Amino acid sequence: MASGEKGHKFMDMIKEGLSYFFKFISSSIFPQIAEGAEMVMDKIENRIIIMEKRIMKKISSLLIIGFGAVFLIFALLYLLIDVVGWSRAVAFFSIGINVFVIGLLLKVGESNR
Repeated sequence: MASGEKGHKFMDMIKEGLSYFFKFISSSIFPQIAEGAEMVMDKIENRIIIMEKRIMKKISSLLIIGFGAVFLIFALLYLLIDVVGWSRAVAFFSIGINVFVIGLLLKVGESNR
């Protein structure tokens, strides 16, 4: 029994020594890792904020351009109906064809980039 208790005490001493060693190493390394991770997270957050601002600017400009295009299409529609004297069906058809062709050309232009 005495040798078993000595072996058990020896193992406890090894465990305590290793735990102290790992605590010492982790206390000296982890704060530096935490600081580095915090800096990286701050940089990522700043970049995300910049990207969000860019996206919001692009969305707002596209909405303004979209509203302008809708008003221009309605102006063209009423011009074709009132001034030129086309029927509503022909005016809608010609505007629809023009918008469709412009959309196809824009799509083809995007795929070439």
